[in-house]
Amino acid sequence: MTHHDHHDAGIEEIHLPGPSLVPLFAGLGITLALVGLILAWPFVAAGILITLLAVVRWIRDVRSEIEQLPADHR
Repeated sequence: MTHHDHHDAGIEEIHLPGPSLVPLFAGLGITLALVGLILAWPFVAAGILITLLAVVRWIRDVRSEIEQLPADHR
């Protein structure tokens, strides 16, 4: 079965994102911010900053991947 046969047979391809460390950094930032509530405010600030940077990067990566998909998969 070729690539075109899948479309003809009604089988839809599944898109999976590539591997990324961004979710790990988002989780570490959230964890640092929460631990900072107990330890010191600078940890909260650092955790929030790391989380925000990770989320912005994550959104940018997802938008880029969506733009690369074929038009009929958007």
